[in-house]
Amino acid sequence: MLKANTNKDKEIMKSVGERIRQLRNAKGLSQFQLSIEADVTKNHIGRIERAERNTSLVTLNRIANALGVPLHILFLKEG
Repeated sequence: MLKANTNKDKEIMKSVGERIRQLRNAKGLSQFQLSIEADVTKNHIGRIERAERNTSLVTLNRIANALGVPLHILFLKEG
C-alpha cells in the first residue's frame, strides 16, 4: 500500500510547482498556453503549480520542453 505524501514529498512538490510558475510567468505564458505547448491539461498544470498533484517525470519533461529548459532546471530553487 502506498503511503500518503510526507512533509518532504510536499516540500519538493511545492518547490517544483513554484519553479514552473516562475518560469511560465517569465516566458509570459498563461497556464492555458503552457498546457497546449506541453500537451497537459490546464487543470493539471494548475494542480502541479499549487502542489496538489504529484506528477510523473514524463509530464515534468513535457513541461520543461514547453518552457524551453532542461528537466533538471525544474528542480533548482530560484537564486
